[in-house]
Amino acid sequence: MTPAPPEYLGYVGHPELPHGYYPYLGRRPGERRDWLADASVAAGAALLFPAAIVLGHLALRAVRAGDARAESRARLGLTLGYGVAAAANVVYLVLAARHAMTPSAPST
Repeated sequence: MTPAPPEYLGYVGHPELPHGYYPYLGRRPGERRDWLADASVAAGAALLFPAAIVLGHLALRAVRAGDARAESRARLGLTLGYGVAAAANVVYLVLAARHAMTPSAPST
């Protein structure tokens, strides 16, 4: 077993192992980027669709790179972001069409 780097000394240690050992094969939970997916879902729930879309794509990139494990939450954030954006566009087009079809009073 290779000894831990000096910044991790004492992270998980036993009296018989002076330098401790790594309990995980991947990144430690504090170093993973699962927070990106959580932030994407929160932004989508708050109807902040640009932030939800950007954070969702960043979260999926982190999943592909192996830095995160929250793929389903990242996809949920993307779905919320794109869904809210599509709904906002549809509402805008419906309201614009309704406004264009109403007769306007002549201005004097």
